[in-house]
Amino acid sequence: MSMVLTERRGSVTVLTLNNPAQYNALAGSLLDDLGQALDAAIEDSDVRAILLTGTGKGFCAGAQLGGGNTFAAGEQIGANMRASINPVIAKMRASSKPIVVAVNGAAAGAGVGIALAGDIVIAARSARFILSFVRLGAALDGGTSLFLQRSIGVARARALALTGQPLHAEKAEQWGLIWKMVEDADLLNEALAITQGLADGPPVSIGLIKSQIDAAWNASLASTLDDEASSQSRAFVTEDLREGAAAFVEKRPARFTGR
Repeated sequence: MSMVLTERRGSVTVLTLNNPAQYNALAGSLLDDLGQALDAAIEDSDVRAILLTGTGKGFCAGAQLGGGNTFAAGEQIGANMRASINPVIAKMRASSKPIVVAVNGAAAGAGVGIALAGDIVIAARSARFILSFVRLGAALDGGTSLFLQRSIGVARARALALTGQPLHAEKAEQWGLIWKMVEDADLLNEALAITQGLADGPPVSIGLIKSQIDAAWNASLASTLDDEASSQSRAFVTEDLREGAAAFVEKRPARFTGR
């Protein structure tokens, strides 16, 4: 069974992350399923726009921690990222079709990167964005080191990344991280209206505008993603990351040693 639900609404494809028991964590086949669903929507000539959201109380909790294979990879985590999440992020940014993201709950870790990889991001009032990496002793990934500072500036991005404090939807809108915040009950209808509006627009123009905005960013997303993967490889061989993950699972403060 796919962990990403696909629904066609005319010229719009709605993709829904479907691992609610784990707050849509990037576990199991979710990333593979998302990549395949994106490919199908992008390649379908009848699809003009894509909406991405999540089921349950969370949008995407990022990587699932605590499993036996999580740390066995060690420095190979970078290679795993280059084969899994990096292609999904790059695919979303490279798509000539517009992608709207409706953040229905918490987006944490790499889930923030997946949310911000969309072209237009709206969030429910209850949503929040959490760069949880530092709490675990990990490095940034999912494109967050680029997306955050380009959206809200270096000072705010640095503080969010270094403290791991949550950014609630209302302030995310005020800071310009997202397009807008809406009431929880209105999220899906509002997101569908925006997506349908894009689907009704000129595809070539929209594709060109997407490309122009990305090209104007100066920094290469490909090099940023590659650097994140290398940094994460270094982080995943530290004792602090294991301690941070254990503390997270055990719901206690982490005791970092710098090793």
